[in-house]
Amino acid sequence: MPQVILAPDSAIYHALTHLIEKADRVFFAGLPGVGKSLLLQQMTLMARAAGRRATLLQWDIARQPFERPRYPLADGATHPLVIRAAGAWLRGALVEWDARFKKPDDMLIGEVPLNGGRFMEIAKPAADDAEALLRDRRTQFLIPVPSRRVRALIEARRERSIAQPQHENEAHDAPPDLLRALWQDVYRVGAALGLAADTGCDAPYSPEVYAAVYRHLLQHRHRQVLPIDEQLQTSASVYQHAEPPPVLKATAVQAEAILAKLEASLTPEQAIAAAETWYEV
Repeated sequence: MPQVILAPDSAIYHALTHLIEKADRVFFAGLPGVGKSLLLQQMTLMARAAGRRATLLQWDIARQPFERPRYPLADGATHPLVIRAAGAWLRGALVEWDARFKKPDDMLIGEVPLNGGRFMEIAKPAADDAEALLRDRRTQFLIPVPSRRVRALIEARRERSIAQPQHENEAHDAPPDLLRALWQDVYRVGAALGLAADTGCDAPYSPEVYAAVYRHLLQHRHRQVLPIDEQLQTSASVYQHAEPPPVLKATAVQAEAILAKLEASLTPEQAIAAAETWYEV
């Protein structure tokens, strides 16, 4: 069974405890392989112990209704129309959850990758009902930033968990070579934004550049960097929960309606071209 492994005197434990008391919507933002799933699991356990009920938002679950049946993963890559459709669904889903399902003790805890446009709609200002919720101080974004040493340990652990998964989701996690490729994409964004030097070649992982890029992406939101200076060990899969919480996910009807609208307004080629500037806020 999963259990809280964060030390009560640690900065991470204090940060999560504070948000459990003061926030209603908490989103962990970042690339695969920075600890988002583990922190989401830990916060869910801590929230439950504090008498709060968590609903989860997770990219790998939320995208699935938009992939079926015509846009499945291709070599592990999500189709650009799926990324657009999931983002279009998300803002309305946040408003609906807050209006229909949220009670005083409820929390929404989510993972938002942002890279490549995955749920970037949550970071961009828009003239809709979701904007007030996203700008509210009870909506907080955490940016987990592992140190260089911890990042290397995470990559090694990811290789082991994919080879011997404890949970079915672990078999579909991004492997270490993809983690490194995604980091290079973020570094190139940092260089394009003037936050990193344009080296012209692969750059080693830099916590400073990584944090700067994600602060830029979330400049319109209440956000804070969460340094990860030690590897957190858990005896259970990060995808396991003592009691599986409800998840935020589009219905098949909602997914089909959003996809049909997008398909009528832009071609796959246009979606791919638009994805090149996903980081513009």
